[in-house]
Amino acid sequence: MSLKNAAPLPLILLFLAVSLQPVSARAGWGETLKQAGDAGSQAMGLSVGPSRIEAAFRELLGMGTDAAVESLSADGGFSALAATALSLPESYRKIAETVAPNLLASLNSAAEAAVPGVGELFKKAIATMEFSNPGSLLSGSKTAVTEYFDANARDSLTRGAAPLLEAALNQAGGGSILSAIKQLGSLTGTPFDPVDYLTRKTLDSMFLYIGKTEEGIRSGDITTTSELLQRVF
Repeated sequence: MSLKNAAPLPLILLFLAVSLQPVSARAGWGETLKQAGDAGSQAMGLSVGPSRIEAAFRELLGMGTDAAVESLSADGGFSALAATALSLPESYRKIAETVAPNLLASLNSAAEAAVPGVGELFKKAIATMEFSNPGSLLSGSKTAVTEYFDANARDSLTRGAAPLLEAALNQAGGGSILSAIKQLGSLTGTPFDPVDYLTRKTLDSMFLYIGKTEEGIRSGDITTTSELLQRVF
C-alpha cells in the first residue's frame, strides 16, 4: 500500500486500540468513532460508519412505528396484548358495569383512532433524533435503540400526543365519557384523568412494539429487512 493511500496513523492506532480491547470494554468506542466520521471509519477498514449506523437506527425505529400503528389502530388493537390492554382504576370496575358499561370501549375507540396521528409524531421525532453514541447503542442491549429513543423523545411526544388523544376522546363521546368518569370519581373517591392515562398508555404501547421490532431485527427473527439493516445488525 502506498503512503498516498495509507490510513492516517492516528486512525490506525485507534482501530488497533479498539480491536485489542475485550468486547465488554468496547461500549464506549462509539463516540470516538463518530468523531472520526465515515471517512475515518472507512480508513480503519470498517464496513459501516456512524452516519450509516444512524440511518439504520432511524429505519429500525420507523419499521417499529409502522408495526405499532398497524396493530394498535386496528379494531381491538390495544386489547390484543395483555401489556397494551386498557383498563379502568380497580375501584371503578365493578361500579362501571352499572354506571358506565360502555366506558372502557369508548376509551379503546379513542386510543385506536388517535394512533395514526401519534405515529406521525413518532416519525417526525425519529427524523430529527440525535444519537450521541451510535457505537454503544449498536453493541448494547436487545432494545438499546428503542430505550434511547424513549428516554430522549418521551417528553416531546407526550406534549404532542395529548391533544390528539383529547380530540379522539371528544370524537368518541367526550361529554358522556367525562360525565361518567366524574360520577365514578365521586362514588369511589378515586380521581382519573382519561387524557393523561390514554396518552401514557398509547406511548407505552407504541414503544413496546418498536422494542419488539428491534429485538426481531437483532436476533434475525425479522428477516424481511433492507440491505442496510442486514449490514449493520
